[in-house]
Amino acid sequence: MIASVAIVALLLAACSSDDAALDTGAGDDTAADQDPDTEQQPDAEGDDAGPEPAGLGSKPEVEVPSGGPPDDLVVEDIVVGTGDTADSGDFLSMHYVGVRYDDGGQFDASWDRDQTFELVLGIGQVIPGWDEGIQGMREGGRRQLIIPPDQAYGDRGAGADIPPDSTLVFVVDLIEAIPPLDVANAPEPVTELETTVLVEGPGPEIEAGTTVRVLYTAVLQRTGEVFDSSWRTGRSSGFVVAAEPSQAIPAWDQALVGRRVGDHVRMVIPPELGIGEGGPIRADDTIITELVILDATG
Repeated sequence: MIASVAIVALLLAACSSDDAALDTGAGDDTAADQDPDTEQQPDAEGDDAGPEPAGLGSKPEVEVPSGGPPDDLVVEDIVVGTGDTADSGDFLSMHYVGVRYDDGGQFDASWDRDQTFELVLGIGQVIPGWDEGIQGMREGGRRQLIIPPDQAYGDRGAGADIPPDSTLVFVVDLIEAIPPLDVANAPEPVTELETTVLVEGPGPEIEAGTTVRVLYTAVLQRTGEVFDSSWRTGRSSGFVVAAEPSQAIPAWDQALVGRRVGDHVRMVIPPELGIGEGGPIRADDTIITELVILDATG
């Protein structure tokens, strides 16, 4: 990843969904020692709960099976969804409840925050039992995962609520699964903003002052390389369109006014409407961004 955190800060002044209750730390050996009820939880003013699948609009009761805990991951569909299938690399929006197998006590639930949990599947962003157990799940589905310690937090546990060697039970709802954007490079640098709506969404129109939540991928035209992406950071990004002062790069403020929720928009952005110099980006660079507008408020 090329200076991903720094580039996100340049692309947007406000990023949403800092939740990582199931985050493995992506190589941080201390992450599993943190309390999952407090570790990088979503902000109170973060994303809304998003669209709710039919019949799954409320927090489920989690029933722990009788008998001893299983040695291997157990996956059971409670409701089989009818939407797209979740595959490795997809950006997922989910709800979940997690309880301990030994006593049925809840240690975490996205429902209690009235906010969905976001992750990129199969990249080690969450505990292994999730990366494996959610594969193949369909949007609108509800699934139970019984996760043994070696696919959860192992012999270290996680904070006060997950002791060492804990088997965990989750009931998870898959709200949305979005594959990575395959962004084509532009053949030449540009001097004017070029905007194309690749897919038209069915949602409400975006106005100046609307708060939007988006997924995006950004490419440096000079090299053709992706330098930032929501599928790298594992989180969506929120900002107010055409705010004063601006919360996004000028091209985004211009291009999103008049668009609709659900639109997939491509922008080829000249230097003066872009990020400016920083990281891998030169002052004279053209950049290409594609984004999907997930939702909007205000």
